[in-house]
Amino acid sequence: MSEEKEEALRQISEIKNHLVDKQSFFPYNYNATYVWSVIAVILTLGIVPIYALGMVAGTSIVFVLIAIGFIAEGMMTKKVNQSYDIEDCTVRQQFIMKNFLMMSWYLIVMSTVLAMYDLYIPIYLIWLFMVSLGYYAVGYVLNIKGFSLMGQFNTTVATILLALVAYNGKLVGTDSIWFFVVQGAVLFGLAVLPAIIAWYQKKEV
Repeated sequence: MSEEKEEALRQISEIKNHLVDKQSFFPYNYNATYVWSVIAVILTLGIVPIYALGMVAGTSIVFVLIAIGFIAEGMMTKKVNQSYDIEDCTVRQQFIMKNFLMMSWYLIVMSTVLAMYDLYIPIYLIWLFMVSLGYYAVGYVLNIKGFSLMGQFNTTVATILLALVAYNGKLVGTDSIWFFVVQGAVLFGLAVLPAIIAWYQKKEV
């Protein structure tokens, strides 16, 4: 009888996990967004001195910070999944995680290449555009209007700022007013806005 009960529970668990994967279900711990906001502040304010240590050291530090973000989010995701008795990541969780992982690899490499030529403003803007594009995709897939609107707003800002900075010939260096304008846009777009949206989402859950 005990073996039959265990088998029945196992089958129920498998059916439940299968259904969860197939449905529009996305358990998420929005505290992970706060972690990413902190990392965004550190990278935005520290990217120049970080790369001033050298390309290898700078790339390593950026990689470690991004890795910390993914590890923290992974742990939080696992914890919230356990509250629903879900053993593995859902299909949507896997999609979003892999999407941002691939994006991060590309951005880290691009940042190193651009930093070699003191193109720090393009580094900021490419991070703002690409990460916001990821948030837009998340908002669209999960029907989180705040993330979709934020993605649209940030990608538009990044495009306009890139055009203005290029027109004024200020792409290279960190001694122009445009550098601080772009830096402020990134802080607002990747640190403040996501935290505000996460706070609202937590209130609605």
